[in-house]
Amino acid sequence: MKKEAALLIILSSLFLSPILPDQSQKIYELIYEDIQTLKKQMLLFQEKVQNLTSELQALKTQVQDIQAWLKTWQQEQATHQQRLKDIPVQYQILSDRLEQLSSKLDRLTEEFIALKPAVSAATSSPEVKPAPPQKEETTKQAKGEPAPSKEATTAAPVPATGPSPQEVYNSAYGDYLKGNYDLAIEGFRLYREQFSDSPLADNALYWIGECYYSQKNYEAAMNAFNEVILLYPKGDRVAAAYLKKGLCYLEMGQKEEALAVFKLLVSKFPLEEEAKVAQQKIKEITEK
Repeated sequence: MKKEAALLIILSSLFLSPILPDQSQKIYELIYEDIQTLKKQMLLFQEKVQNLTSELQALKTQVQDIQAWLKTWQQEQATHQQRLKDIPVQYQILSDRLEQLSSKLDRLTEEFIALKPAVSAATSSPEVKPAPPQKEETTKQAKGEPAPSKEATTAAPVPATGPSPQEVYNSAYGDYLKGNYDLAIEGFRLYREQFSDSPLADNALYWIGECYYSQKNYEAAMNAFNEVILLYPKGDRVAAAYLKKGLCYLEMGQKEEALAVFKLLVSKFPLEEEAKVAQQKIKEITEK
């Protein structure tokens, strides 16, 4: 502004006062110098603008790089979180396998301990002749031969008669259907004690868990379902035991544990009906 005012003063002085040739030349030189100075300042200003533009472009590039890095980092975090979610399922699988092996080892140890005294007794005791069959005695009595003495008859004990395995099982199951859960638990336990080798032993254990579940004793129910999974890994109640175990976790408010059990059920028994129920439960848990 000062320079423009000076130019105006100079120009006005030119028009208002007589101008000598030397003075006019000096005035033109001053004007020329001012113009050159203004050009230099304009060039400096343009150079600064270009520098600022370059810096702004560099900042934009850095921001884009940071955004790209942030997006990659978020994807990696999502992958890590998914892997962390899968860890409980993998841990549960390994834990179940370890428990199965441990259970088999315990059973083999118990069988060995049970067989050891029988083997030692068989090697130390004298040979015992088998008792004659019952049919032979009845035929002798029919022919009029003398009956065996009282001592002989008492020597061979007569097996006690009682309810059949199916009757015991049906009675306990009937109590379960009637809602008599305590009686049903006692009946199924009695069945497992007396008929442990029965094909329905795993079912009896499973229904014990169902009785506890109906009584809302979820910890006891889960223990029964865990025994079904560990003791009868190839039984027909394993998938149902996994499902009920997950439901026990849900009832106790442990959603993460329930989710892990449901995922394990789907991975191990994808074609079972229980897997469909587990998938629905997984969807309900994850959407909440």
